Amino acid sequence: MDLPITGEQLRVRSSGPHVIVLTAGAYEIRVESELVVHRAAGSVSHRLAGETRVDDLTEAVDGVIVSATVESDGELRIDLDSGQRLVVEPDRFFEAWTVTDPGRYLVVCMPGGELAVWASD
Repeated sequence: MDLPITGEQLRVRSSGPHVIVLTAGAYEIRVESELVVHRAAGSVSHRLAGETRVDDLTEAVDGVIVSATVESDGELRIDLDSGQRLVVEPDRFFEAWTVTDPGRYLVVCMPGGELAVWASD
């Protein structure tokens, strides 16, 4: 499934005790699980809400979104023009991530990876 955030600049809004909040234009991306950053140089870093400083996270996710997809198992993948890839895998027990444009669009990765999708047409 493709997400409608391609071409948007990814920005960090906050990293609180239980959630990382990113924005992509009018869309908000909430990560409530582990965020894995695959760097263009080949290194990988793991980011957890509450354990990651906003400055460190901003450096890790800086770029324009060139691809944003959800795999059939609920894994979120966001590729940036910087060559970095952000990945959030589904969680067995909790909602791992959401993408929303309030009042218009919402995708939630439910426990176990099932997706709940709402879109106004």
